[in-house]
Amino acid sequence: MQVVTIVQTKGGSAKTTTAMLLASAALDAGRRVTLIDGDVNAQLGRWRDSFELANWEGVAKPDWPATLTILSPPETVEGLLHLLEAEESRGVDLAVIDTRPGTHSDTEDFCLISDVILIPARPVFAEWEMTHRAVIWMDDLRASIAEGERFPAVRVLVIDAGPKIIDAATRDGGMALLSKRDRDVLREILRLDHLDVIVPHSKILEQLGFHGPLGPAAAANARSPGGRLMAEAIKRQLEIARFVLLGLDEIARA
Repeated sequence: MQVVTIVQTKGGSAKTTTAMLLASAALDAGRRVTLIDGDVNAQLGRWRDSFELANWEGVAKPDWPATLTILSPPETVEGLLHLLEAEESRGVDLAVIDTRPGTHSDTEDFCLISDVILIPARPVFAEWEMTHRAVIWMDDLRASIAEGERFPAVRVLVIDAGPKIIDAATRDGGMALLSKRDRDVLREILRLDHLDVIVPHSKILEQLGFHGPLGPAAAANARSPGGRLMAEAIKRQLEIARFVLLGLDEIARA
């Protein structure tokens, strides 16, 4: 079982969105997933409720996947280790831990028992400082453990990027489209250890609570009269999520 912890130093940084994307991709790949919601706002813990209460306006809503479980973390590290062992023993392939914003000791505990630490990063000047703080925090945590002790892989995930950011990162001459501040920030982020994917901004990304896991949502809309365009939009977002999961798989194989 792979354990991924998602961290940031500020709220509203797409941690929960990242967890939902990972769950969607893993479910689509036929994996069993457990999400552990350690954030104070419990948005991830309410995902199923948000999905089941959403009005899909004529589209037949699918059942919540039986292979997706959402739990709250135990109060102790020992309890969390026992929980993860129990989840692995029942066949869970991926456990994703969403954490509260800030540099808390319990978040550090979550990190140290993980295989991968993900830092979601919006590539704009206004949010660069919190990403930089998160990277330094993980560097400090790495330095605090005994020499030779295992430390998880740390990767930045560029997420919620606008079209100009996508062009700047992928096209020759694209950097010229950005303001100097945003150009400098994007260059700094891409110098960090990062997953080789950029998650673009989209309405689907904003409405993951409404749609639920993306694979079943895409299939349900595709079956509905007039749902083709929505299904295609969801499929595009799911394809991006697959690349995020692929990045984690490559780390596991390394």
